[in-house]
Amino acid sequence: MITRFGKELRKLRLDLGITLNDMAVSIGVSPSLLSSAETGKKTATPSLIEKLAEAYGQVRERKAEFMKLAEETKSEVRIRLSEDNSRANGVALAFARNFDSLTSQQLEQLMAVFNNAKKE
Repeated sequence: MITRFGKELRKLRLDLGITLNDMAVSIGVSPSLLSSAETGKKTATPSLIEKLAEAYGQVRERKAEFMKLAEETKSEVRIRLSEDNSRANGVALAFARNFDSLTSQQLEQLMAVFNNAKKE
């Protein structure tokens, strides 16, 4: 799942016309680390943002925004959808769409279902 931070980082890189590898080399990190930050597999650290800000004026100008976007990713949950289980995918997507509107009672019911699933 690409995060808002990842989208902004990728957009910056493409706007600059540089490859992921070139950006990684220019800031002294591995391409896999930068790729993981872009794709949302890893949360961007303040250290990574500092390195980006030192190398790229566009990040330096928007450093607070990049920090905020990186912080947001810490509270996100990622679920890898199954290629062969459309029912599970449907449940995961419905849960994500409705998460903010669930009542306390509904959350308790879901927790009971999840706790029972562990026992089975």
